[in-house]
Amino acid sequence: MLKLLAVPAPVFLLAACGGGMSQQMEDPKDLDASLVYGYIDMADGPCWLQWFNMHQVSPKVEKPYVNFRIDEGVFYAEFVPLGSFQFHELGGWGSFPNGNTSYNFMFPKQAEGLRIEKPGMYFIGCFKMKDLGNFFKSKYDIDISENPGEREVLSKMLPHAKGTLWEQDIRRRLEALK
Repeated sequence: MLKLLAVPAPVFLLAACGGGMSQQMEDPKDLDASLVYGYIDMADGPCWLQWFNMHQVSPKVEKPYVNFRIDEGVFYAEFVPLGSFQFHELGGWGSFPNGNTSYNFMFPKQAEGLRIEKPGMYFIGCFKMKDLGNFFKSKYDIDISENPGEREVLSKMLPHAKGTLWEQDIRRRLEALK
């Protein structure tokens, strides 16, 4: 299980403005960049997924946050540099009375998390948010999920990769998953 901590969304919005990001992929400016992707089912959560980011912990860089593009639970970033990363935050716009909701992943500072040592495509899995709370107090956690699979996630991303360097890589991976 991945532990989450709820924080007020205005704090998140000041820290990382990835929620308004286009779904259309771009060619990476650095040919050592990787495509990182996955899925989070937020059906049992207080909001739909509208932002997701991770923090580069090694090597130290000037701009350590990677904001992901979002399409109905699928998240992807095509410009991830080499290094070690930790999931950082996710969230979305909820409905009244919840409003905006943001969650921080709770990892020890020394944990490496996701390690990208060579350029490529990295499927980090599918997850499901679950409500562990009650009527008086919300409490959420994230578990690993088997659905949808990598093939479905890539199929959802493919239209957003049209005309980029990633389009052929995604098509090759889809073919390999048949």
